[in-house]
Amino acid sequence: MRRAAPLFAISSTLVVVGLSSLIGGCGEKLKYKAEPAYSGPKASLPKPPQIPTPSSFKVGNSWTVYGLQHQLNNPRHRAEVDGKAAVIDGYVVNIYRPKEPAGKEGCIYPMKKHPPTSKEPTPKGVDCAPIFTGPNKLEPPHFWIADSKDEKNPAKMVMVMGYASTFIQQHMARDQYKGKKPEEIAAMKDDDKYMDNNYSSQITILGEPKLGSKVTVSGQFGAHYEEGQGGRATSPYGIIDVTSHKKGKIEYKEGGEEIPELK
Repeated sequence: MRRAAPLFAISSTLVVVGLSSLIGGCGEKLKYKAEPAYSGPKASLPKPPQIPTPSSFKVGNSWTVYGLQHQLNNPRHRAEVDGKAAVIDGYVVNIYRPKEPAGKEGCIYPMKKHPPTSKEPTPKGVDCAPIFTGPNKLEPPHFWIADSKDEKNPAKMVMVMGYASTFIQQHMARDQYKGKKPEEIAAMKDDDKYMDNNYSSQITILGEPKLGSKVTVSGQFGAHYEEGQGGRATSPYGIIDVTSHKKGKIEYKEGGEEIPELK
């Protein structure tokens, strides 16, 4: 027992010294040092994105692309626009231009001029039917519109179809209307307009709009399209069917109309 006393005394001393150190450290106060106010350049923060609201679904009587797509993909409102007549404003952001396969020259674009009552000017001895069937078939003329000129996301585009069943029909209509201005064509009697052989309706849009041009398209809107030669398409983003002016029309607001030259 006599030997244990010094050890206990040493341990007690260490505990007291340790506690004193801790108490002394916690008791120290940091002195306040004043700093000058920041005078550098202000942070440049982007504006928060504008959340679309029902007020942005239409501009006047015309739908926006976003507005129609919103209704089409909303189960509560889909029936209000799917398969219904609609007028939509947009900018042309993409155009479908097919290339003629080797050995099938003349199957898409006419080789020479023909009156509208003649047969389609496809080359003699060439079977054109295969290029209009199968998974890689050529499609009727069409283009896409969006709410902005520089849109790259396909999910924000609506396809425009139905203004001509084939490129041959479109070129043959141009032959008939040669020398006439668009307003003169529009003023013609229906019996004097070019009749699309597949749509059984008149063609008055002779070419395709330029990329970036603004158009107003009226027609039947929905997710499905089926009419004319090979004219079958489905898109969850929406298709507006002009059907060669039988159900609607295309009005060019900006950029005019581009008519590619016959080759």
